[in-house]
Amino acid sequence: MESNEGPAVPTDKAAVALKGFRHIMAQWGCLEAEQKQLLGLSQAEFDELTADKSAEMSGQVLERISYLMGIARALDTLYPSDDRAAERIRKPTTDQPFCGLSPLAFMLANPQDGPRLTRRYFDWKTQV
Repeated sequence: MESNEGPAVPTDKAAVALKGFRHIMAQWGCLEAEQKQLLGLSQAEFDELTADKSAEMSGQVLERISYLMGIARALDTLYPSDDRAAERIRKPTTDQPFCGLSPLAFMLANPQDGPRLTRRYFDWKTQV
């Protein structure tokens, strides 16, 4: 995968991140289009990353996956079941920064900062 976001992530680390990403996406019931958007990838880049065990992953993609993993971990802390956590990620809220969108819709609508802001929100929720 061509990338100008710094050096590629080591293959073993990328494989672990991708496995975690797939698990979260399955839990949340995300469509392929949503997955691509959350990672900030084109169709060709997404296909290459998900089809080839030795595909390179940029640091930016790893960072996006780490935000999603943090959100999933916070949801697991806040909600007693996978179903409740999956419901929460898709439930609209007036809490800041979502402004009436669900956390997932907010991340999809704000691909640059949405995952980071959503993670910050759920990290905060686990502390209050």
